[in-house]
Amino acid sequence: MVAAHYDLRIEQGAHYERVLRLSNQDAGAPLDLTGCTVHAQIRVRHGAPDPLYELTTANGRLVITDPAAGLVRLRIPADDSVTWAWRAGVYDVELVDAGGRPLRLMKGAVLVSPEVTR
Repeated sequence: MVAAHYDLRIEQGAHYERVLRLSNQDAGAPLDLTGCTVHAQIRVRHGAPDPLYELTTANGRLVITDPAAGLVRLRIPADDSVTWAWRAGVYDVELVDAGGRPLRLMKGAVLVSPEVTR
């Protein structure tokens, strides 16, 4: 399965949320997320040593809302983005299935529109 390309455009200081509907591209059926975890990192560029931001099921930034339907909520609270000094990066989202196998789901650019009003 090839990772889907989707660029994230985030308004700094505003709550950001997207529902991801994950499916098996070959079969067209929802991807069963039972027993899976999901994580993502934003980095300034590919190969950069440290992430700028992390989203995981453990920290609540990625929430599997309906495992059978392949639904995951991606959320970045306003309190997090308000502190960002960076304006652009790259990201990807990986799923780890119940057997420990990773699968790259999404990738793209992250563009942050700086906040003016505080």
